[in-house]
Amino acid sequence: MTAGKMAAMAVLVFTLYSPAQAATVNGFANGGFENAGATTPAASWLIAASGYTRSTDARTGSFSASLMSPELNAAVMLQNSIDDGLLPPLTPGDNPLLSFWSKGFAGTSGNALFALRYLDANGVILSNSGLQFFQNSINPTTWTEITYDLGVVPVGAEAAFIEFSQGIGPIGGGNLPGTVLIDDVRLNVVQAVPEPATYAFLAVSGCVLLLRRRRKRSAFPSDEA
Repeated sequence: MTAGKMAAMAVLVFTLYSPAQAATVNGFANGGFENAGATTPAASWLIAASGYTRSTDARTGSFSASLMSPELNAAVMLQNSIDDGLLPPLTPGDNPLLSFWSKGFAGTSGNALFALRYLDANGVILSNSGLQFFQNSINPTTWTEITYDLGVVPVGAEAAFIEFSQGIGPIGGGNLPGTVLIDDVRLNVVQAVPEPATYAFLAVSGCVLLLRRRRKRSAFPSDEA
């Protein structure tokens, strides 16, 4: 068998053994906050409590989202992937990973958190991360990636919902205010990349399959004259 045939067979076997591409490419719209909204600072991202602004201090592109709450309040932004993001429904059975980048300081009396949920068509929560605090994972000078795995999208789930919050603002005169930046929000399926040993195994498997097929053909020669 020539080297070319071996390579072609390895590619074929790898394709057959590879999982099908999942449909969830990005579960949230305008995750880089590059597009301004008509009634909100960023398109697809709604305001709650004291809201948020866009900042030119961005990890990528030109903008990020800035959460900075006043005293005894919270800065909140949120998105429903279908209602606000106008994205297609999630794919049940997918296991997408949430990732975003953040930097900043939540304030001496504050915190920073997110909540991720999968909802059905009526808005009923089918999967819920609860409140995930990340103020101790970030710093004011460098961007840090935050990831979270909510698990497999359950049957009946259609929309992804996410909420970011920074609160509660400086309480009393001795506490410092905080500002938390968010950028590059994504919810997508991360495809596993096989190790080199896996590629070698698939190549050998392909060669074995080809040799077996050739042996069967030689054992049963053609009846044609």
